[in-house]
Amino acid sequence: MPALSIVIAIATWLSVAPAQADAVADFYKDKTVSLVSAGEAGGAHGAYAQLLVQHIRKHIPGNPNVVIQYMVGAGGNLAPNYLHNVAAKDGTVIGHPLQDLVFNARIGIAAVKYDASKVHYLGGADVTRTTVTVMKSSGIQTLEEAKQREVLMGASGKSGQTYIIPVTLNAVLGTKFKPVVGYGGINLINLAMERGEVHGSAASWPTISAAKPQWVQQGLINNLVTVAMEREPDLPQVPALAELVKSADDFDLIRLLAGPAALGRAWIAFGDIPKDRLAALRDAWAKTMADPAFRADAKKRNLVLNSVAWQEQQQLAEQILATPDPTVARLKEILGL
Repeated sequence: MPALSIVIAIATWLSVAPAQADAVADFYKDKTVSLVSAGEAGGAHGAYAQLLVQHIRKHIPGNPNVVIQYMVGAGGNLAPNYLHNVAAKDGTVIGHPLQDLVFNARIGIAAVKYDASKVHYLGGADVTRTTVTVMKSSGIQTLEEAKQREVLMGASGKSGQTYIIPVTLNAVLGTKFKPVVGYGGINLINLAMERGEVHGSAASWPTISAAKPQWVQQGLINNLVTVAMEREPDLPQVPALAELVKSADDFDLIRLLAGPAALGRAWIAFGDIPKDRLAALRDAWAKTMADPAFRADAKKRNLVLNSVAWQEQQQLAEQILATPDPTVARLKEILGL
């Protein structure tokens, strides 16, 4: 009987699996999937989105058209707010949030109008460790010098990493970063840095190296610290923030602050998306990451790939959401929330 049961189970699976695949393909055929991006078209976030949409279509059953809808604002929270509260939950609208998605939700940023526990991760393209970068023309060469004089830092809003990181570093390390709030995205912050309106910013290193390669090539910037548990491989001489803190409380705080980088420029779905379509999207992501044509295209565009599986993302997001209340309370106090 056990052997017969196994045979029946296999036969049932073989008959059901193609039907499920056909159902997904039938659903997506002739449809358009919208990717809602919290990053700008001209930044690194947009560059990764543009690359991926050109290749993932052929790996989604039914080969739907895939287009990007840019939704920048509220410190990166506008896009996930839309995904959670407005967008269809049928697999035709997915998201490309900033790395702060789950972090902002855990610390209770006012702009957050979404439930981060309802996020389904599809995969990540690259680990986006944040680097504190200043123009050499600012006269700031090291983190120690940033403790001695005021450093103007461009910021989009108080709910984004461009504000949160400088303020937290001031509390933990004693730096004198002064966020200048009101810039509508990283491209405008970069322009302000070039004009001398501000001295620097806190942004992911891939964002800087992809959007402003001339800064790197011409040696126009100084990188003071990488806000992560480990050093950025491209910047081995720049210390990781975890190396600089001394107390256990500070270390817990840095783990909360730095953890989201490992989510890896994620693609997500929100809410009660049908399970077969969610599985198909995750499978399409994995196949795209392994696609030789995609990888060759990424190399041609100088976009680094450090793919993160959706299982790792889901686990990390759960860990961040489970951060102890005292650690969250301390960070909220630092940020004046």
